[in-house]
Amino acid sequence: MTSSLISLGLCSLAMPGGAQTVPQNTNSAPAAADTPQRVEVRSAGEWQARRDALDARIVVGREELLKQGDSNLADALRRVPGITISTTGGRSAEIRMSGLGGGYTQVLLNGEPVPPGFSLESLSPDLIERVEVSRSPGVDQSAQAIAGSVNIVLRRTARSSQRDLKLGGARVLERPTASIDGNLGDREGPWSWGLGVGLVTEDQVWPMALTLRATDASGRLVQAYDTDKREFDRSDSLNLTPRLSYAPSDHDSVATDHLIRVRRSTGGALDRRTALTGDDPVFGRNDLYLVADTVQWRGRLNWTRQLDEGAKLEAKLAATYARRASEAEFDGWNVAGQPIRDARVHSVATDQGASAAGKYRRPLGESHALTVGWDGEYARRDEDRIQREQALDGGLPVENLDEVYRAGVTRLALFAQDEWVLDPQWNAALGWRWEGLRTVSQGNVFDGVTRQTSVFSPVLRLVWKLPQSKDQLRLGLARTYKAPTPRELMPRRFVANENSPTTPDLQGNPELRPELSWGLDAAWEHFVGNAGIVSVAAYAKRIDDVILDEVSLQQVNGDEHWVQTRSNQGVARVWGVELETKLDLRKRWAEAPPIELRANIGWNRSLVESVPGPDNRLARQTPYALNVGADWRGAEGQWSAGGNFNLQGGGPVRQSATRWGGTPTKRLLDVYLAWKPDAQNQWRLALNNLLHPREVTPARVEDDGWAYRQRETLRTGTAVRLSWEHKL
Repeated sequence: MTSSLISLGLCSLAMPGGAQTVPQNTNSAPAAADTPQRVEVRSAGEWQARRDALDARIVVGREELLKQGDSNLADALRRVPGITISTTGGRSAEIRMSGLGGGYTQVLLNGEPVPPGFSLESLSPDLIERVEVSRSPGVDQSAQAIAGSVNIVLRRTARSSQRDLKLGGARVLERPTASIDGNLGDREGPWSWGLGVGLVTEDQVWPMALTLRATDASGRLVQAYDTDKREFDRSDSLNLTPRLSYAPSDHDSVATDHLIRVRRSTGGALDRRTALTGDDPVFGRNDLYLVADTVQWRGRLNWTRQLDEGAKLEAKLAATYARRASEAEFDGWNVAGQPIRDARVHSVATDQGASAAGKYRRPLGESHALTVGWDGEYARRDEDRIQREQALDGGLPVENLDEVYRAGVTRLALFAQDEWVLDPQWNAALGWRWEGLRTVSQGNVFDGVTRQTSVFSPVLRLVWKLPQSKDQLRLGLARTYKAPTPRELMPRRFVANENSPTTPDLQGNPELRPELSWGLDAAWEHFVGNAGIVSVAAYAKRIDDVILDEVSLQQVNGDEHWVQTRSNQGVARVWGVELETKLDLRKRWAEAPPIELRANIGWNRSLVESVPGPDNRLARQTPYALNVGADWRGAEGQWSAGGNFNLQGGGPVRQSATRWGGTPTKRLLDVYLAWKPDAQNQWRLALNNLLHPREVTPARVEDDGWAYRQRETLRTGTAVRLSWEHKL
């Protein structure tokens, strides 16, 4: 139940896809100064757009995202090549590329870092226009993307009248979910407007079982207890995505879009511990109840002007506001049933930010283009936390706290890129980006912390279109980084209820430095006409000053506590291979059945030099991921069906010389059946997680002969979803 952190960085102004301006291939001499420059503007199809792009980008459109009938974006993204979704205790879905989480993957919303508190589970695929996956960032977006970046683009302004309504219901582990999604939009003259609405009510539960075993140097069991844990959440949320654009001429356009989210959540966790041998746990039973109200707003204003000779000027203003107010009640009893803690916590966290950016692009001749720009951002987080405890006879010492935290982030970036069409087969881009970052953290329980860093990031991209072939090769080189978050820098200590080597207290480190990375990626792509693609991609990265966890036994207020901090610990190396194939059989062979096949698999490896092997993987990296799926559409278009099998590898992860963790292996089987009786209506039945396996997450600490072993087992369930879609 942690509060969200300030999002760092700012993204690209560009919205790739759709119409593109492309310098023409030519081997002729440059045109005379008075000769009008030839600029081709075309609306590219899915495969042509990917073939023409300079960067190794995968674009997943709205139709693909909606096909399986998913109720949230996290489920829809599981099937996207190059992406894995990691969850913690069944919640808090995290996007990963190269199998890396923990901030190594940059997540953007409409080309900007996601707002504070953003949750993939909170966003319906019906509000999304497309998702863009890039293995390395361009110079016009933040270089905080060591593993890559994922840009989530909300639905755009209407090209024609839109009136869509979707009603859905689901059931998981005997808990219901209901949703209403609507989209309105129209165009009149130079004006175009749209409004997306999403209303969701959810009742969720995550039943877990935890075991802890401790042995001494002789192997004797000295402590053991089991915990039955049940986390739950009942939430109601409203998402609004209004948008408006005005194009008074062919040369100028102004657009504004917004994301507004209001959510109330009532949840908590109930723990019941049974002592088997050794010392009793501090809490035999504890109940946590939490009520949180969240309001979020993200808005931006874009202005674009088409200039003479194919030049283009873009400017943007954006702002963010988020407020989360929560009330928590914590009650604890010892194993004899005696109350030992009665705590109440009131917390208010507010995030505010503003940004501005500009970009100018100009063709220089018929096969050359230059892009220059800048972007800047200021973001601030304010958090107040008041804790009050009731003194109890025989209870734990009372700790009443009044804590105030402030964190501010100022960022400025300058960038430039030169693009060439060297000949009909060779395209190249060379750019650089300078990014400066200043973070200030203050509080009434620790000294103020100020950090200033800057990163120079060159970017090189090459594309070679093989002659007399539909094959092409890509090569990219980029320098990226990951800055520590304000929470990682704050020396405040977060106390664990049941302190142990596997569940330590957490404390920030103001001496953390950014992680710096050089990354090389390459790909071979073969396009099967307009029917599909086969591609093989490989990557290798070196990360310096990698940030890792350290756990030590410390004296805190006269008592011994296990405390976890983070520190820079040398070099990590990351590498892997990704294969992707997609084929529409009917487009390839006219007599084939109307089936589309898809598959992708990725192998991810990493090595942290300061941690002894084996299994010294970085950031609990997902070692492999597999997707295999098929879709069928009936001859009349009334019926369609399909399914997808997703496998994410797990296994042990060595975190230090004395600590091991682990990630569960996940197997997800999803199927759907859709019926479209007429042009206005469609029914869809979806079954997700048909295998509903139990997910097991281990943790282990060994030192001086003794050992702590913890094992968490999460029970999952099959989600049954039924939805009705209507076009008014």
